Parts: sequence; structure tokens; C-alpha cells
Amino acid sequence: MYNKNMATWLTSDLHLFHKNIIQYCNRPFSDEYEMNEIIVKTWNETVKAEDRVIVVGDLTAGLYDRKQELMDLIPRLSGQKTLVLGNHDHLTSKWYRSAGFEVVTKSLIEDEILYVHKPAVECNPKSVRLRDMHKPRLIVHGHIHRSDPDIPGHFNVAWDRHARLISLEEIISRCEHDPQTT
Repeated sequence: MYNKNMATWLTSDLHLFHKNIIQYCNRPFSDEYEMNEIIVKTWNETVKAEDRVIVVGDLTAGLYDRKQELMDLIPRLSGQKTLVLGNHDHLTSKWYRSAGFEVVTKSLIEDEILYVHKPAVECNPKSVRLRDMHKPRLIVHGHIHRSDPDIPGHFNVAWDRHARLISLEEIISRCEHDPQTT
């Protein structure tokens, strides 16, 4: 599926085509199209064609009748793409694969890291069950856009926290240096 020697990049909660996210999260864009273009530019300045990108949910929101626009945008994003479905990812797995995602899944466990959209806290019982079943060394998630206090054993890759894709190498390094800093 993927070569462990290539870079792995992570992000979540891009909310492509979601006009209201600009106001909700104080994103510095005039409209959703400018936001989409800046996200594409930032992504492609970071990711090489041979790299892997895991989007940990909420690729889009507020899509309405713009599925074709999303279908046209996804191939513009560099790299080998995996989508861990989030609460706003309502299209079928088959649709996401036809748009350019190699893997579409509800959760992913690799190298003792659990990738899931929502953190494993009491209000998210599905994530808690996955944590209890797999006992990962780290949970990489999104869903929380705000700068809430960090959750021990978790790393939040939400776009609104970093405004960039973040490498798996950086995540692991930051967690090894200070397990409370996620």
C-alpha cells in the first residue's frame, strides 16, 4: 500500500467548499473558493507526488451540489491520499476512491498509531472502543478546531490548529519530547 521510506503528512478538517467555516473558525479568506485554493497551494508546496497524505476526516462540508467541483479539486492534491472518514464526509467510499483517494476507511491503525476523526474521550464512544481494542501508543485525530487543552496520548491535526499539513515524523518527535504537548 505505501512505502515507509516516503514522507507521511497529516491534516483534517479542511472543510473544502464550506463557506461558513471561514466565519466559525476565523479563517483569513474572502470566500470558500479562495480558501480552497490556498489549501491546495499549501498542500502542494508540502507534499511530493510519492508522499502519503492521511486526511483524518472532514475533507469537506457544506458541499451541497458541488460534488463535481470536489471531484475536479481532489486530483490537484499531490501525493497518495488516504481518507479517514469524518462526521462531514457523507459521500460513499466508492465516490472518494473514484475522486483519487487510494484508501477510504472509518479508522486506521498502523505502527501502533490509531488514526480516527474524533478523539477517544467519553463523548466519542466509537473512538474509545477503538482505543481500548487496539491500545495504541498514540491517537492522531481532528474534529476539534479550537485550541482546547491537549488530550494526553493524542495529537490533533485539525487545519485550524496548524494551518498546514504536519508530518508524521514531526508528530512523533513532538510527542516523544513532551507527551503532554499534542
